[in-house]
Amino acid sequence: MATVESKAHHILIVDDVSENVELLKYLLSTHGFKTYTAFSAEEARLILLNTTIDVLLLDVNMPVQDGFSFCRELRGMDAFKLLPIIFITSIEREIGYEEAMKNGGDDFINKPFNKRELVAKIGSILRIKLLQDALSQEKIRYEKELQTARKVQEQLIPEKKFIWNGIQAQTMFHPVFQIGGDFVDCWADSKKLHIVIADCSGHGPSAALIGAMFKMQLFNLDPNMTLKERVYHIRKNLEIVLPEDYSITFCYAILDESLELNYINGGHPAPILFSEGKTSLLEGISPMIMNIDLNAKDEVHTLKLKPKSKLLLYTDGASEAMNASNQFLSEEGMRTIFADSVTEGGEILERVRTKILDFCGSKQPMDDMAMVCIQL
Repeated sequence: MATVESKAHHILIVDDVSENVELLKYLLSTHGFKTYTAFSAEEARLILLNTTIDVLLLDVNMPVQDGFSFCRELRGMDAFKLLPIIFITSIEREIGYEEAMKNGGDDFINKPFNKRELVAKIGSILRIKLLQDALSQEKIRYEKELQTARKVQEQLIPEKKFIWNGIQAQTMFHPVFQIGGDFVDCWADSKKLHIVIADCSGHGPSAALIGAMFKMQLFNLDPNMTLKERVYHIRKNLEIVLPEDYSITFCYAILDESLELNYINGGHPAPILFSEGKTSLLEGISPMIMNIDLNAKDEVHTLKLKPKSKLLLYTDGASEAMNASNQFLSEEGMRTIFADSVTEGGEILERVRTKILDFCGSKQPMDDMAMVCIQL
């Protein structure tokens, strides 16, 4: 990491009195600083917009625009929110210091100033700036890595839409972060349609990695396994590798050609069925997946679906979406949204997503949302 002494830092001196400017310029240049000078806020603004400045030394009493007003202006601009600003003024400290801090300054020095104090304060504030710059660079690097990871996750969890035996299947993934811990997939073999949705606790890279582990376990299963055998193997393998304080809720359903639906719900929000103009919840729940052996007894539930029925599976990021009044959408709200979306026709999942975001209004969802819709 760079140190304060490792390069010539750029100091901008702003004062309408030329003698003050020349004194500061001479003093700072003898300590290895590169100085820029301005005699008004207008001149300083031009220099800041065209030159990288490390510290701004700012007088208060200047014509046209005073130092306090100029400091407030700079703090309102993204490029200068963290620019170190030290006020150097003849205003009494009792009054000036409070005003300097109130208007966005970082420090305050009275005129006539002590040169050792001035240099020491510049060195101190530069050390903080170096740390802030390093954090900003790390943030940029991290965001680039997240974007790359997001592209990888899009390949792991592609949104799908296809027809199987006259039945339309569609998935949707709406991450709040660049990457998240939700998983959703739907695929068909010769005689069955597989529908899987899961939600790993937490957010970000760690949750996404666990979601990838879930998919790896899912697609390494023997095609001839029954639903119960599939869930058993996924559960046992993930219990071994799942970190402490992490858990996975899931729902795995299989629909056959006779429209018989078999499913196991592992602590997940109940799927919503729309049939003959009404919504209902698919009951029955088994334990979620955790890093302890719960000796879970997964119960397979069976339901005969009627033609023209619609089925919605979703993660709790949807039902726990909150509006500006801090009200949760809730399971009942999801039932209403699903029923309205089906009745209105068109792209059901897109309507559901839009209605959830409309409910949230100005308050963005705090959790990822994954959904899958099956239309008979």
